[in-house]
Amino acid sequence: MKNNINLTKIKVVIETITGRSIWGHIFLSDRERMQDLLNDDRKFIPILLSFSESYIREDSKVLLIHKDSIATIEER
Repeated sequence: MKNNINLTKIKVVIETITGRSIWGHIFLSDRERMQDLLNDDRKFIPILLSFSESYIREDSKVLLIHKDSIATIEER
């Protein structure tokens, strides 16, 4: 039996509390909003890193960022 979950890829820029900007994508399930992701019980958010606003490499890395280190998150 397969468990298929439809995910939506959202392009974001995260500004950390140290001033670092992180470009990447987060993934939300069908009925999930970004605020749901930020307010759930998980302490970390997985982000598929990109090198600029629109460029993602095939070998892009995933970063797990602690929610407490996020100052702002902006959807692009």
